[in-house]
Amino acid sequence: MNDTIKEKLALLPDLPGSYQMRDKNGNIIYVGKAKNLKNRVRSYFHGAHNAKTTKLVSQIEDFSYIITASELEALVLEINLIKEYNPKYNIMLTDDKTYPYVALTNEEHPRLIVTRNKRKKGEARFFGPYPSVYDARNTINLLNRIYPLRKCYHIPKKECLYYHMHQCLGPCIHNEKFDYTEIKNKIASFLNGNAKDVLDKLNKDMEEASNNLEFERAIEIRNLIESINKTILKQKISINDLTNRDYVGVYIDDDSISINIIITRLGNIVQNHQTILDVIDDGKNEAINYLYQYYELNTKPKELALIGIDSLGLDQILDINIIDAKMGKKKELLDMALYNAKFNLENKRNVYKNKVLKKLDAIEELGELLGIDAPERIEAFDNSNLFGEYPVSAMVCYINGRPEPKEFRKYHIKTVKGPNDYESMKEVVYRRYFRLMMENEKMPDLIVMDGGEIQVHACLDIINSLNLDIPVCGIQKDDHHKATILFFEERFINIDKNSKVFLLLADISQKVHDFAISFFRSTKAKGFFSSKLDGIEGLGEKRKEELLKKFLNIENIKKASIEELIDAGMPKNVATNIFNHFKEEK
Repeated sequence: MNDTIKEKLALLPDLPGSYQMRDKNGNIIYVGKAKNLKNRVRSYFHGAHNAKTTKLVSQIEDFSYIITASELEALVLEINLIKEYNPKYNIMLTDDKTYPYVALTNEEHPRLIVTRNKRKKGEARFFGPYPSVYDARNTINLLNRIYPLRKCYHIPKKECLYYHMHQCLGPCIHNEKFDYTEIKNKIASFLNGNAKDVLDKLNKDMEEASNNLEFERAIEIRNLIESINKTILKQKISINDLTNRDYVGVYIDDDSISINIIITRLGNIVQNHQTILDVIDDGKNEAINYLYQYYELNTKPKELALIGIDSLGLDQILDINIIDAKMGKKKELLDMALYNAKFNLENKRNVYKNKVLKKLDAIEELGELLGIDAPERIEAFDNSNLFGEYPVSAMVCYINGRPEPKEFRKYHIKTVKGPNDYESMKEVVYRRYFRLMMENEKMPDLIVMDGGEIQVHACLDIINSLNLDIPVCGIQKDDHHKATILFFEERFINIDKNSKVFLLLADISQKVHDFAISFFRSTKAKGFFSSKLDGIEGLGEKRKEELLKKFLNIENIKKASIEELIDAGMPKNVATNIFNHFKEEK
């Protein structure tokens, strides 16, 4: 905690408001609200926190706050600030899933369409949500076969096949105005759950077709009736009243928030939405924030039933009626939502636990295979170059069988000239473990070389010279580039392709290879870029980097004017030199 924060903490008021946490660059990284600013903001800098909050606190260099008249005003302000600044640690739903709807447009000649994006009010009537786009399209296809609405996005100049099939009124060839009121009302009635009128009409049409010996048409109508019945059966009847209502169950523990929303429309369960979030600040407040954003993107029901948290002003900011479901079917559905929220969180943790246990099993098996203790920390190396040009190396780290990206390292080969894999590996291994020795950092339990004998011997030369006792093995590929053989202590060990060890080593091999190749490609691109700019007076490495960021490639620099080069941060004389350099080259 720095001096600025200490001074500000002493001056915090005992009042409601919104606070904004800032990083070293002054950027807002988290926005929260509090009933009591002094208590809430101070809590960040005292006591223990979960991993996510600890990471947030480690990046806080300053904070600001805005006092409000009430906690509800603080919540509204918090939501507005999150929208404005998009802080990295706040829950954001910008990429969250929205469900498909069937829209009946209010155009002169209306259409039925599937959409996830709500248009402005008045442009269409929306029905849903539907469990998937497939279900929504099936519903539209069914209605289009019954009601002659326009199917074309743009009205063509002549009639199409739908007109001849009596599935469109043909506004493309008929100039008169059509009255779609009755058709639209029937479609709306069907989409709102009343299929009786449609089924009665179809049964009557099927009977007429059968009496007229039009058996093919009768079979077609029968299939249509079956499709409607299947659509209706997909929706479980959940409650007797026809009110559109969502049942929200929220389960919160120290680290996570689990939310389950059972969506009912006209008494039918039509969708179930689930999500699990990390707790940063106050779990209840985080859940309210999520629900607000969720209903900004999705249709609000007429009523909301909530369990697990208080509404905390959600009814006012969403302008929605929150009911108290204490008995009967509503209470059963609300309890179901809470049970699912709790089950989803526990299930996710069990899945994660099983994955961890499998990884632990893999390192146990690897240890037994090599005759060493289970290697909790594994570091793997691979080299990459092009005929000795742009030589690089990469190291990846696995802890308890899982990659730890923050521990990955990249190396430019500095002392070796030409394509010498043996000496390149010696240089990188020496730099890595000599540094760990000097900094008294943790050593790996096993070093893995993405290669065979040569790479292993190069590594052992350095490990022995540093008086370190770390086992080293090499992953040797077969003809199909599969990691099926281990080289360890001067012997080759075959690996069962169905074993956990094979999957672990294949993952390590692929990860370190991809990491090295990626670094090599970026180094090669920068090297090529720099070589084209060599010899230009006043142009050093730093300015080359600035040009690379601005123009991306040499061709763009060749085309740039002196003014554009100056705008990229080049002094006028350097910009003139660059311009003249490529002018002479042409």
